[in-house]
Amino acid sequence: SWAEMGIKFLASFAFAMLGMASALSPSLAAPRAAVRRACISTRTRVSLAAEQDLYTREPLHLSWDNAQKVIDEAQIDLSTVFGSSKENLDIGITGALELIDVDGPNVIVRLSGTFWHSGDRLEPRVENYIRKRIPEVVDVEFLPMIESPKEDKRPTFA
Repeated sequence: SWAEMGIKFLASFAFAMLGMASALSPSLAAPRAAVRRACISTRTRVSLAAEQDLYTREPLHLSWDNAQKVIDEAQIDLSTVFGSSKENLDIGITGALELIDVDGPNVIVRLSGTFWHSGDRLEPRVENYIRKRIPEVVDVEFLPMIESPKEDKRPTFA
């Protein structure tokens, strides 16, 4: 929304000013981290925690069960992309990820439902997630997306 964009702009401007000030006076550098933490939204903190958790989790071996487990985890960890939260469902985001097949070192999946972003932006995120969790995966193939009938519930701004 416009309000979020304005807040992000002001936060980045404040970081820039603190950066210039701390270069002149090192005693101003300490409050900078506190300001940065205060400006990060709860949703961003949750997604950052999930991303950090992704890199510290034990990698899995390639199998149908592990691929299905990773697909299920992806829908939770990437909850801002999929319709796995009440907030997303309320505005019509009903996205889902389905495991179709595991063919050798290739995993075949399909996106379905309605997403805020296009498939071109979703596919690299999903592929990266799968390949980080199962390093044996050579390729993630996406079958054509099945879209839900459009019922636009996105907020409109006057």
